[in-house]
Amino acid sequence: MNEHDKHLLALMELGRTGARADYRREALAWLDRQIGFDGMVWGEGRQHAGGAVHIHSAELRGRSERILTDYAGIAHLDPVARRFAELPRALQNVAVEPDLADAATAPVRDCLRQHHVGQLMLCGVRSSDAGGLRWLTLYREDRTRPFSPAQTQAAAFAIPFVLLAEPDAPLAPAGPDAAELLTAREHQIARAYADGADYKRIARQLKVSPTTVRTHLQSCFRKLDVHNKIALRARLLG
Repeated sequence: MNEHDKHLLALMELGRTGARADYRREALAWLDRQIGFDGMVWGEGRQHAGGAVHIHSAELRGRSERILTDYAGIAHLDPVARRFAELPRALQNVAVEPDLADAATAPVRDCLRQHHVGQLMLCGVRSSDAGGLRWLTLYREDRTRPFSPAQTQAAAFAIPFVLLAEPDAPLAPAGPDAAELLTAREHQIARAYADGADYKRIARQLKVSPTTVRTHLQSCFRKLDVHNKIALRARLLG
């Protein structure tokens, strides 16, 4: 048995018996040796009627969480996201500058540039639960170093493999619905913030001060026991 196959078997065994955090650490190290990247998003979510994909959780490395919140506002312009919604398992290898060069996709290109993304690869799998999705997005900052054909071929096998072999997340105990924990005003502000509005925009819409919006959001985060916008959105969506 060669070293490649030994690594695959070891990952499969870790996925069957190990902790999720340990599995992800080993899987990402293996992927980095196979492909090479300087940032990634390991996401989970659900595809709803009409094809929209809502993120329930996302683990980031090598990029700040701001990339997700900034991207949420322009995702509807991204042909990569549309192709992913139609065929999650079809690997996409994107060079940001040439592939997102026209006027319609310029906001997507500019967002990725801002977050030091010159190249990306995206691939996902459908989960066992209806509508569930898991995916990996791998990033490279260097615009002059695209993923090679050999790396693309390796990723087309490796990314679905590590996603399918991942152990399921432990079931969390069911808690009260978000609407039961928040006041009507808190719920209104939390939904607007989770959908991409910033403090100033929400303040203008509700005719209150940004400080009031911030205070309400701090209360929402505390009551719902969440720590970022992605987790807040997932909690509101139930």
